[in-house]
Amino acid sequence: MNLVRVVASTPNSLVSNSDTDSNANTNANSKPAHTVTFRQPAPITKRVSKTMMKRGSTKLDSKRQKLHQMMAERNKQHGYTRSKSSRNLFETEEILSKIIQTPGKQFSLFLAGILFVSAMAGAQTVFQNLSGHISYQLWDCLGDNVTNPACFNATQGLPRETNPEIYNKSTMCDNELKAGLHFMWNCSDVNYYSVEWGLYCDKTYLKEIVVQMFFVGSALGTVIAWFLYDWMGRRTSALIGIVIAMTISMVAAFSPNAYIMAIQRFLLGMAMFIYYTAVYIYLMEIVPPKFRVILSTLYMILWSIGYLISVAIFITAKNWGTLMSTMSLLSVISVIPLLYGPDSPRFKLVTLRREAEARKELELLFNINGEKFQFNEFKAALTFHEQRMDEITGINILKLHPKFVRELLIMIVLWFVVGFSYYGFSYSFNALSTEISISTAYGAAGEIVSNLLAVAPLIYLGRKWSCQLFFLAAGASFVLMMFPFPPIGGFKMQDLFALLGNMAVSGAFSSLYLYTFELTPTTHRGRIFNICQFACRIGSFLGAKSSSLYDANKHLALLVFAVMTGVCFVLLFIMPRTKGIPTPDVPIEVERRSSRYQSQRVDG
Repeated sequence: MNLVRVVASTPNSLVSNSDTDSNANTNANSKPAHTVTFRQPAPITKRVSKTMMKRGSTKLDSKRQKLHQMMAERNKQHGYTRSKSSRNLFETEEILSKIIQTPGKQFSLFLAGILFVSAMAGAQTVFQNLSGHISYQLWDCLGDNVTNPACFNATQGLPRETNPEIYNKSTMCDNELKAGLHFMWNCSDVNYYSVEWGLYCDKTYLKEIVVQMFFVGSALGTVIAWFLYDWMGRRTSALIGIVIAMTISMVAAFSPNAYIMAIQRFLLGMAMFIYYTAVYIYLMEIVPPKFRVILSTLYMILWSIGYLISVAIFITAKNWGTLMSTMSLLSVISVIPLLYGPDSPRFKLVTLRREAEARKELELLFNINGEKFQFNEFKAALTFHEQRMDEITGINILKLHPKFVRELLIMIVLWFVVGFSYYGFSYSFNALSTEISISTAYGAAGEIVSNLLAVAPLIYLGRKWSCQLFFLAAGASFVLMMFPFPPIGGFKMQDLFALLGNMAVSGAFSSLYLYTFELTPTTHRGRIFNICQFACRIGSFLGAKSSSLYDANKHLALLVFAVMTGVCFVLLFIMPRTKGIPTPDVPIEVERRSSRYQSQRVDG
């Protein structure tokens, strides 16, 4: 563990730990100065962990010894010393817990602006369902049976009001009816881009390309974010993604055809998944642990509220271009707090090793909350406990931290399955209506309920058991759907189990975000999150394609879903708990998580 003790003093030079300890003993009877300690990657001493020495090979141990000898000489030149004791020292999240005990009005507005990012991301995602919808039931033949025999013969000369079942996709496409020549759409009051560009029947593939390019771009966005998050920081990455998304959304509002729209949706998906995860990590790193569950849940709920915002704009404007431009303008709400807010102190301190900048970010964060905490009135003494040796030596992390790698592989499986189930099991609350706006609103309501149900398990059971609970509930729902239960009051039991299964998968999705954050060390959190997100994108793409399996063999598809969620339930048994344990900063703290659980407790 790397710590920085901040002690009241007037000069700006570093002081030794022996001086600090003597001053502490001298002033034992008086109230001590404001003393805090937070993590700082510091120089390395000769001390080598016995646990690490036992696990490595002889060759690996030799490399460590040479490294420590070299770094010990450098430390001696710079005058760095190691503290003999780390008692009564605080960690970064403990500082936040002590200073930000109750969010002030200004800090709450700051968090609300950041949370609004999730709403805009949800609105951008559901845009495709709203503005690209094709109503194959809303059309009428032009002219009469003499001037337009093809349409009237296909519909048997019957009006749509008396025989609506004839007016469907097969009647239109099988008879090669063309809009403007044989029929007219009966939804002229709403401007869908799919109707405007004629993306129906034999040109449906263009609409599918527009849809899929968004998900391809999102997968690429997670790859790009691997480097951005841990290089440029969470806040800077989020700002880059939001500005790109705002620009693309405004330009996309004037797209002339499906090909240009596909390119713009690709870029929008890439930008959206750069800023969405970055904002989530940033949010979790700047708040005390006791607020994580509430803010994480609000972040997920606002994604669903974004659906409702998109529906409200589309119903009001009735134009896909207006919807895109309005969402672009609303994104400014999220840019302002990110532009003037602090960066993650944890990222600056642990990943970049810039203690002075980290103290400035903490001070700005406290000032936003109305607290007066002047770090520039203090001076620091650097102490070393552990170091992220894998980055310094270049030693393969697979050999150095096997527990860390094992947890990463399991998380990849969990994210793949939750993405596959979330997008593959298409029956949800939006199936309660055939009207696109109403069905989207139903879907959003179901997501909100699912996320609210996840709050109690996350708080009282913990992150790990919450994920297990939802995976178990999802698997049980899929199994129960295979049995032909008799309907109750005209309602099919299979539909009830389908809704419960969808809610359970959504709850697992919400819980997995927070669990992944608390499992991963600060130095690798950005990369690991995006590796998991990439696995989720792959799962979502394959899951969307699995709908054909559900149509062909319902029981086989349900069995696949049940087995996959059951495997996740079992895998979670070998994963650690994170509730009440300090969030790791370096991979070696992941290795020692179980011992830290016994000795160090924080709210979480």
